[in-house]
Amino acid sequence: MDEQEEGLKIRLVVVALDASHHSLAALRAAAELASSLEAEVLGLFVEDVNLLHAAGLPMARELRFPFARHAQMTPQRMKRQLRAQALQARRALSSICEPQGIEWSFKVVRGRVSSKLLEEAAKADLLCVGRASRPVMQGPRTGSTARAAAVRAQQSVLVISQEARIQAPVVATYDGSPEADEALLLARRLAIETGGFISILVPAGSSISPEELQERLADRFGGKDIVVRYRELAGSGVMSIIRGAQMEGCGTLVVSRASLLQEEISKLLDGVECPVVLTK
Repeated sequence: MDEQEEGLKIRLVVVALDASHHSLAALRAAAELASSLEAEVLGLFVEDVNLLHAAGLPMARELRFPFARHAQMTPQRMKRQLRAQALQARRALSSICEPQGIEWSFKVVRGRVSSKLLEEAAKADLLCVGRASRPVMQGPRTGSTARAAAVRAQQSVLVISQEARIQAPVVATYDGSPEADEALLLARRLAIETGGFISILVPAGSSISPEELQERLADRFGGKDIVVRYRELAGSGVMSIIRGAQMEGCGTLVVSRASLLQEEISKLLDGVECPVVLTK
């Protein structure tokens, strides 16, 4: 790791785990990043108090397959199911991290999922979440937990979909701000790990001139075996970023959270298919 990458300071990666395939994709991505950055992984499983409360309602039923029999759902039964899911999550964490020599730990907490996740991940440098907690979503494709993490987390956040992975080309937005510089460092690391190609999107109206941009890119990427190109966007809003990422065939998108409004973050997550890293 060179002097510039010391500024990344990613030592602890927290990954939100549940029973979904999106969660498993987040776990694989967390392990990949932790291995690259020599970081520790903490797997966090939140027992949803809303599920426990719903299980205690008189009308709560469990449909058992393959016999399609209805059974009374109880808080005790729900607790057993959550414990089983937590055990499954811990085993997945172990099976992915241990072969790579990644230091890992696992924690089970109880509460409202989004708020408890943000509370427990407060000391992390990076939070990894699945885009949705269920394979079938109604309405926006991004689930409430991922949306809350992307908007409210204090640290950088990776949002990733089922079966997706961090891959080239890495696309990063850059407007010359200090926050964008931090995002560029992480994007550079991802580009190195995924094949050495990065595309920079420069929003319209950015204060940085083309000459200064080229000078900064030479400073950030000089001496690295990376192919760098940049595209000047026609606009400065989130839709311009989405269109630019699509035109670049984006494999992984890195954006500074400071460059977006809260509602724009939601639009960005719903507008692209690739993994999205929102840096703090």
